[in-house]
Amino acid sequence: MKTRAAARRDGARAANAKATRPLLARLGVSIALALASTQAAHAIGIVDAYQAALEHDPQFAGAMADKRAGDANVAIGRSYLLPNLSASYGTYRDWTSTTSFGPQFNNNTTSQYNIYHAYAANVQLRQPLINLEGLARYRYGKAAALASDAVFTGKSEELMVRVLTAYTDTLFALDQVALATAQEKTFQTQLASNEAQLRNGQGTRTDVLETNSKLEIAKADLADAQDNLDNSSHALEAITGLSASLDVASLDRLSEHFEPTPPSPGGFEQWHDIALDSNADLIAQRHSVEAARQQMQIARAGYYPHVDLVASIGKNQSNSLDAIGQRYFTKQAGIEITIPLYSGGMVRASTEQASANYAHAQDDLLDKTNKVLLELRKQYNLCTSSMTRIQALEKAVESATLQITATRKSVDAGVRTNVDVLTATQQLYQARRDLARARYQYMIASLQLKLAAGILNEQDLYAMAEWFKPDSGATVSKTSQAHTPMIVSVK
Repeated sequence: MKTRAAARRDGARAANAKATRPLLARLGVSIALALASTQAAHAIGIVDAYQAALEHDPQFAGAMADKRAGDANVAIGRSYLLPNLSASYGTYRDWTSTTSFGPQFNNNTTSQYNIYHAYAANVQLRQPLINLEGLARYRYGKAAALASDAVFTGKSEELMVRVLTAYTDTLFALDQVALATAQEKTFQTQLASNEAQLRNGQGTRTDVLETNSKLEIAKADLADAQDNLDNSSHALEAITGLSASLDVASLDRLSEHFEPTPPSPGGFEQWHDIALDSNADLIAQRHSVEAARQQMQIARAGYYPHVDLVASIGKNQSNSLDAIGQRYFTKQAGIEITIPLYSGGMVRASTEQASANYAHAQDDLLDKTNKVLLELRKQYNLCTSSMTRIQALEKAVESATLQITATRKSVDAGVRTNVDVLTATQQLYQARRDLARARYQYMIASLQLKLAAGILNEQDLYAMAEWFKPDSGATVSKTSQAHTPMIVSVK
């Protein structure tokens, strides 16, 4: 009976296989639809970016090429067990010179010159009957193909994570530009107020200098944010092929209705069992271990004989001096046994080498298992802690917003100073920035958790796309100096 983990593994593999089989057939239609929607609605969603990446991402294209190469291992291995049919043909022109002398020739020397044509044609069929090397090569080919298939599955899952990471990095960079712009405008307004109060004798020079210092820092933050936005948008372009010169405001924004959910299943031990069964890297390495074991069997087969069934048919015209012009038709069928006796130590050395490679593959499996489980725990902890962090930061944004209003009233009452207003303003924008980062980190960690467990598929990305929506009111371009914040308001 299958365990629950095995059942989940089979379900995940079936979902991945179902999503992968029509992949290439969908590419042309998907990209056309993505481009059409981009031109018509000027909106690029996470699904559009993913479908574009299926066509344009060079890493994924390389993974598809590697899979095709790996699939060929099955046919290569099978060929060692199938019949081998060959044909040969040779044509020759011979020159002979015969000199005769002796009493029978009246002591005279007689010379005779002959020029004649000869040929030989042959067709041979060879079918292995007992071939341990061929059997091991066939098994190696199957294991190598399965390893290649698992690697491709892992690369397909990684593509979804890389697209989401590049997409949210661009959104976060746009958030930073929006926040830095808003912060700069806030300090500009505060500076104008301080200068007016100074002119009216109600303010101090210190207040003006403090606010001006904060304003210059905000300008520097804005410059850094714009650089990050440019870098992030080009990173997204490298994966999807979508031009970085596009209006970055065309990217879908995080919805107000974003609600993080705890990992399901909830317990880490369940995720642990699923990962051991379903993680693509571990599956690939297990097949690689089997392939290394078959390489060892290939080397050991050099000690054993192999038996072939051989049948041939030939036709030739003799080129021997006593049978010039005679033609022969030959047919043969029989069993051929080849027994290795000595190969200069090659078989022994090859076996030792293959044994060492097999041990190395087993060590690699243990190493990858440890790394996968460490990554799984890291992403699981990040998912669970991010929920608490998001809730805390939402309250922090709400409190910081109220704090600014209260601080301004306290300044008017003479209880607080200008520094308190500036500090409260910075705390608000810091909280908003941290909240945006926490939300994006949670989404990425959710996909990376399923990636580490080996159960990530396209439906997970499509479900996550529901958290985004087009920002129809945005008029922000990448080169613009005015940006609209994308931070979800706390109500």
